[in-house]
Amino acid sequence: MKILIVDDEPAITEFFHRMATVRGFHDVDTVDCAQDAVTRVLQSSYDLITLDVRLPGISGLEIIAVVRNMNPHAVIAVISGFIPDEIPEEVMSCIDVLLPKPISVETFNALLDGALQLAETMVGIRLLGEPAAVLR
Repeated sequence: MKILIVDDEPAITEFFHRMATVRGFHDVDTVDCAQDAVTRVLQSSYDLITLDVRLPGISGLEIIAVVRNMNPHAVIAVISGFIPDEIPEEVMSCIDVLLPKPISVETFNALLDGALQLAETMVGIRLLGEPAAVLR
């Protein structure tokens, strides 16, 4: 499973990266700004993308539609200490999980488990030759 962690706080990216690798997920990329996240999703496909709201330059919410379009089957988890009261519907429709910081190890592990299960299901559907859109 391929994971992208987008957060401008090094302690957060290191924590998420460490938790993922302890669980056996070694294909984990980290970036600290929205522009780098867009670059990564243009270059590679991810199964799980964690995204902070407050990032330098462009907000995490501003790139969600691009991220979803480039990775339509990824689990997109917004994990932020600042979650706006109102998130536009077109943005919410691109988010799979919305979690406030701080996040517990148990919650992050549950997120990893859910993303892995979806990734494995998508691989199975592709092997059967079925359109992947049936799951969304």
